[in-house]
Amino acid sequence: MIPTTEVHADNFPEAYHQVRFPYDPRRAVVWRAICRYLQPWIRSNEGILELGGGYGEFSREISAARKWALDLNPALVKYWGDHVTPLIQSALDPWPLATGSLGAVFASNFFEHFSIEHGADILREASRVLRPGGRLIIVQPNFRLEPRRYFDDYTHRTIFTDTGFRDFLLSQGWNVIHSEPRFVPFSMKSRLPTAEWLVRLYLASPFRPLAGQFLMVAERP
Repeated sequence: MIPTTEVHADNFPEAYHQVRFPYDPRRAVVWRAICRYLQPWIRSNEGILELGGGYGEFSREISAARKWALDLNPALVKYWGDHVTPLIQSALDPWPLATGSLGAVFASNFFEHFSIEHGADILREASRVLRPGGRLIIVQPNFRLEPRRYFDDYTHRTIFTDTGFRDFLLSQGWNVIHSEPRFVPFSMKSRLPTAEWLVRLYLASPFRPLAGQFLMVAERP
């Protein structure tokens, strides 16, 4: 997913997508399988916000009563569908959502684009919009597994491992209820097939070759 970042150049989001994150239709089937895997942590009768909406694969596929997606790039909205409410803004600005109004907040490949201080600010805003017991679901590059490629993305700012991110969440008052250090491959540019049934088989396996990202689920106290 494409993140909101701290870079202020006017054309930055568009340039990033053109150079680093061009549209790839194969991601749709991959995310269909990932959303099926993540759905048990998300109540379909509650609202959800995706941070760094990108091309909208998660927001389109996940089941929720109401969906919002946040991103800096307005050109991405056309991919999201009419059932997703766009929030075109920085994640560092106040979110136009009521306190305690959501059941879940999701972010993929997002927090590494921020300083640790700004990441803490975003976690506080996520805590504000979630109901008590609401879930924060994170898919994140794991530096411990992919140190050589971690900074291939020129917008990465902060190093996270699964252990480090867990401690970061705990330090901000979250309750971590689930963690998978090896969740999915580092990027869609891996050599793994992208058929939906193969992705589902991959996620069901205790052995996940080429895994380079972790999954973490935390609850708001």
